[in-house]
Amino acid sequence: FCSFKKYGSGYPIILLYIIQITCLFMSSSSKSISNNDKTSVLEDEEEFSLVVSKGRDLLENKTEFQTDDWVWTRDLDDGGIFFFCYLLIDYRQQTLNKNSLRESVHTLNLLLHKMLPPREKTGLPLLGEFQVIFTLYERLKREEMTWDDCEKYIMEQISEHQ
Repeated sequence: FCSFKKYGSGYPIILLYIIQITCLFMSSSSKSISNNDKTSVLEDEEEFSLVVSKGRDLLENKTEFQTDDWVWTRDLDDGGIFFFCYLLIDYRQQTLNKNSLRESVHTLNLLLHKMLPPREKTGLPLLGEFQVIFTLYERLKREEMTWDDCEKYIMEQISEHQ
């Protein structure tokens, strides 16, 4: 997933930067989830903000995203932008088409807001919440799950990271 060789030189540097940040997030999130000190929380928030900022820059400044096909991205909240950056990798690898990308971004954002208990109850940092949803997404790519199964899986993931 995190090998730059797959992406070649055809990708704009901002996309490679987003991929790099996302890879760092994916590799460090389990450590961050179990470490709840203030420094870790601030680092989580900084990483999140950096990905969101770079994602917004990409959407606002890259010609590819200035067409009507991408108008839906203008309404994304920060969580949606973060999901977009992660899923853009699957789009570039042609695992997702434009419509699937849009549906997946909205679905993951919905799952984040509707399926995860409040942060105060889970004790998960910001990136930890996204890690739980990303883990669910990766599992859903391999197998179908009911809503109840998804809820159970999320609770298992939260328990593992507490």
